[in-house]
Amino acid sequence: MINPIVPLIVVIPLMLLILGGYTYGVVKNKNDIFLKILKIARVFVVMAMVFLINLRIMGKRYNVDVEMKNIDVLFVVDTTISMWAEDSNGNEPRMNAVLRDCEHIMDSLSGSNFSLIRFDNRSQILAPFTQDSRNVSDAFSTIATPDRYYARGTTLNAAYNDMGEMLTSSSKKENRSTIVFFISDGEVTAEDKEVMSFAGLEGLIDGGAVLGYGTKEGGKMYDKGSHQYIQDPETGKEALSIMNDVTLRDLAEEMDIEYIYMDDPSNIEYLLDSIKSGSTMQMASSDNVSYEDTYFYYAGVLIAFLLIEMVIIVRKGRV
Repeated sequence: MINPIVPLIVVIPLMLLILGGYTYGVVKNKNDIFLKILKIARVFVVMAMVFLINLRIMGKRYNVDVEMKNIDVLFVVDTTISMWAEDSNGNEPRMNAVLRDCEHIMDSLSGSNFSLIRFDNRSQILAPFTQDSRNVSDAFSTIATPDRYYARGTTLNAAYNDMGEMLTSSSKKENRSTIVFFISDGEVTAEDKEVMSFAGLEGLIDGGAVLGYGTKEGGKMYDKGSHQYIQDPETGKEALSIMNDVTLRDLAEEMDIEYIYMDDPSNIEYLLDSIKSGSTMQMASSDNVSYEDTYFYYAGVLIAFLLIEMVIIVRKGRV
């Protein structure tokens, strides 16, 4: 990986011009051919080292020991079509706010392990617990509006089994706190509208919150496939998705975590502060890939050749 300090489009022509001018001057000199070659070679090495330093060649490092928080954070995100209802921050899709808030949570709890489950009429583990937050961010970026013909109604029950799997894996780790953020509008539209009890997961959860999105007034849902808002088949009018905070409050109570209505991103700050204050830091082997500068290898050679040039100039009074 390279990260040039000065753009190559500037550096390469400039260095070729300098090297070409110097070579032309040396060739015109009446010195012995061997001395000419030696002079050009010394300057070429100096220019090459300057070029390599400017490139900022970054070397990869794996499994680096870093200071990590003793927290596993599990995101469980409702990705049914109602989560794209346009009633967040005025007329913005709910999912836009969800993605921003989750990114903020990861930033606030950086150093933790993160995992992501999405669910609609079925559940999917998009990212198992990992220290690489970029991997989880990439998983979030894959969440897209479902096809209206694929949507078979909303049920919160779909997430239960995958949640149990991820929470059980976290509970087997020593000295870890397991935090859950269950994200939904609480609307249940599946044929079986009865939400199963999530109380069986309570013993595997140390904290977190059910985060509610949407409004009681409801929001319209735009279908990108037909390029129009989804219609209510019974009335023929534009369908509205209405959030159900009663369902979300009951869910939070069963898992013994808080319910937070996310009409304002700052609503979660006190909880994040509490989670951070209750965490500890420990040295662990990170599965992140880190990059480190390698310029010092070339800087040593550059300094050595510059010192040689200084000695020659002092001794001979010329380059």
